[in-house]
Amino acid sequence: MPEFLRKLIDKEEELSINITSMIDVIFILLIFFMVSTQFKKNSLPLDLPECEDTSKEESNKVKVLAVNREEISFDGQSCSIENLEGVLQEAKEMNPELSISLECEKSVDFERVVQILTKVQNSGINRIGIVHEQSE
Repeated sequence: MPEFLRKLIDKEEELSINITSMIDVIFILLIFFMVSTQFKKNSLPLDLPECEDTSKEESNKVKVLAVNREEISFDGQSCSIENLEGVLQEAKEMNPELSISLECEKSVDFERVVQILTKVQNSGINRIGIVHEQSE
């Protein structure tokens, strides 16, 4: 057997394909298609009606219930927790679409907040928002 064949047979090299250049070409093609593609925004022309000023109506619908450790005030008037339900029922009768914005200080006990929320629920007011300040 010729010597060059014997060297080829003795050398058991692993064959591998270098795909580094193929990956480079794929990335170049990807960048090309991303840059050359036009992204269309699907949109329809809308003719929206103009809105009337509803700020006066909204101010009548939302009342503030402010709570701190000592007192409760509803729409700027001080009241106790015992007569809060009656005050809320009267306000609900005057405005059936009444919403309450509950503002509590951090120092108010959770039990007191639960009592107030129970009074609000018993008065028939279903729309309540809880306002909080982010701690710094």
